[in-house]
Amino acid sequence: MADFYPREIEQPRVDGDERLGNESERTVRRQLEAALHDLPWVVIQNLVVQESDRVGMREIDFLVIDPTRGMIVIEVKGGLYGYSRELGWHRKSGGGVEQFRTGALQQATSAMHILVRTVATRRLHDSVHPPYLHSACVALPDAMIVQDTLPLEAQGRMLDSRACADPTRLHALLEDYFAALAQRYTEVPCGEDSEMRAILDEVLLPEAQARRAIRTEISNSVLVERDTLRPLRSIVETAQEIDRIRVRGFPGTGKTFAALERLHLDRAQDRRTLLLAFNIPLVASLTARLRLPAVRSTTPAAEVRASSCVVARIFALADIAAAGRTDLPSDPTQDDYFRARLPILVEQARAGLFGRFDSVIVDEGQDFSSAMLDAVDALACHTSGTLGRIAFFHDPNQRIYQTASEDELVRRYGQPHVLRENLRNSRAICEFLGTLAPERLRGLRPPPSARDGQPVVVFEFEAGNNAAQLEALTRIVRHLVEAEGVRSADIALLSPFRRDRTVLAGVEEIRGLPILSLEEAARRGREADECLRHETLHRFKGLETPVVILHDVRGSAENVSYEAILTACSRAQHALYVLRATDYAGSALLPVQGTLP
Repeated sequence: MADFYPREIEQPRVDGDERLGNESERTVRRQLEAALHDLPWVVIQNLVVQESDRVGMREIDFLVIDPTRGMIVIEVKGGLYGYSRELGWHRKSGGGVEQFRTGALQQATSAMHILVRTVATRRLHDSVHPPYLHSACVALPDAMIVQDTLPLEAQGRMLDSRACADPTRLHALLEDYFAALAQRYTEVPCGEDSEMRAILDEVLLPEAQARRAIRTEISNSVLVERDTLRPLRSIVETAQEIDRIRVRGFPGTGKTFAALERLHLDRAQDRRTLLLAFNIPLVASLTARLRLPAVRSTTPAAEVRASSCVVARIFALADIAAAGRTDLPSDPTQDDYFRARLPILVEQARAGLFGRFDSVIVDEGQDFSSAMLDAVDALACHTSGTLGRIAFFHDPNQRIYQTASEDELVRRYGQPHVLRENLRNSRAICEFLGTLAPERLRGLRPPPSARDGQPVVVFEFEAGNNAAQLEALTRIVRHLVEAEGVRSADIALLSPFRRDRTVLAGVEEIRGLPILSLEEAARRGREADECLRHETLHRFKGLETPVVILHDVRGSAENVSYEAILTACSRAQHALYVLRATDYAGSALLPVQGTLP
C-alpha cells in the first residue's frame, strides 16, 4: 500500500486540539488510499511550500509521488465547483454563486512550480527541466465536469466526482497522467535511473515531517514551530496557580497566544472566564477562533451571564451596563461617551449584572486607562469582595491611547514577566523594528529559526503627491499578486488615518482587487477572499498578516507617533512596505531604504 504522510489527518487548532480536515479532502484521501493500495507510492497531504526569501505560502492538498517517475500535485475543491464562459471559475452554493478570479488549476500549478524550484535549490539541478516528471490537477469530489466545456489548459486535468468515487478509475487516470508525461518528456529518466526516490528521501519526506510539527497561531498566517512556543507555554503553565499575573512583551512575542493559553487552562479547570480586549477586529478574531457568540453593545446582560466563557470589548460591556440610561452622552465618537459609562460598568459588575467571573484576562492592556482597570477589578471580584483572578498582557511600546502608569500596574498586578523573543516577524522585519527607536527595543530578539525574509522597503513620496503614492501602491500590489503569487487575503493595507483622509479616498480597487474593510471582507466568506483589506493601524492592533503596506505616513500628529508606527509595522510577518511623505516628522526613525518592486 502507498505510504501516506501524515498517517492520520491532523489539523492543529489554536487550543492544541486535533480535528479532521474538511470533508472533501477526507473523501479524496479515502479514495487515494483505496486506489493506491497495492502500489509503492507515497502521498503527502497538506504540504506547505514557500520559496526562500519570498512572501506568501501555498498548501498542496495532496502530493502523489511515484518514486520511479515523478510527482503530481492535486488541489481539492469541494462543492459544485466548475467553469462557464459567463461566470468563469465559480462554485454554486445555497442558491448563490461564488466567482473566483484564479482557478483551482492555476493555484495547483503555482504551488507545483514553487515546489519544483524549492527542490531544485536543495538538489542543485535545473528548475526549468527537472530530472523527474511533474504535473498538477484538480479533484472535484462533489461536481461532475464535461471536459470539452473547460478552457483548453484545464481539459483532462480535472478529476470530477465520477473519478473521485471510483478507486479503479482514479488509479487509471493517475497512471494515464504519468504515462502522458513520460511520452512528452522522453529525456526525463524513469525507473531505476529516476532521481525521484532520492528527492523523496532527502527533501520531501523531511519537509513533510517538519510540516506536521507546525502550529497555526492567532492569525491564520503566522506559522511557528511548536518547539519555539514550548518555553512560552511553560511560562503560562507555571503561572497558572498565580491569581494575579502581569506579562509585558515586546512586539510579536506571543502575548495573545499566552493569553489564550491561560484561557484554555482556566476553562479546563472549570473557571468561568472573561477575555477582554480593546478593539473590535481583535475581539472578532478571538471570538471566531474560540467559536463563541459575539458580545456586542446590544447583547442582553442575561446572555452574558449564561455564558461560561466570554470574549468582549470592555466598551461593549460598558454599553450593556448603561442600557436604558438617558442621562448620558450619546455620541460614541466623543471621549466623554465611555468616560461616563465606565463608572456604571464598575457599579453594575459589582452588583452581579454579568454574573461571577472566576478569571479575567486582559489582552492589549497597554491602552487600558485607570478607569478601565477599575472596571476590570470589578469584573474580577468574587461575591465575597476579595480580589479576583486577573492576567494582564501588555506592551507599553505599542500604546496608542491613554494608559495607566507603570507604578499603578505594579500596585495592581505586581512586577511583570517579560517576553523578549519575537515569534511573529521575519528577521529582517524584527531588525527593522529595533531601528525605529533603538533604545526602546534593545531587548527584542528573533528566535533562532526565524526566516530572513524580504528587506523592508521605506519609500518616500513628495508631500501632497497622491499620484506618486498611488502608483507606488499599485506597483507593490501588482508585484505581490502577479510576480510573487501572494494571495490577496495575505495583504493588509494600513494607514494612520481613516481611508477618506488617505490616498485611497474614492479608490475602489487596485489591479482589479476591490478594497474592503475587515468587516466587509469577513462578510464575503472564507472562499471569496480575492480582495484587499484596508484598516487604520489602530483597528488592526493585535492582528497580524504576511504582508503589510503602510501608506500615508505623513505629518507629525499622534497618529504617526513611534508607538503607532511600531504597532503598524509589527503586524507584518514576512514583508513590509512603508510609504511616507517628505513632510513626515514623527518620532520613529524611518529613513528611506530598499527599492520598490
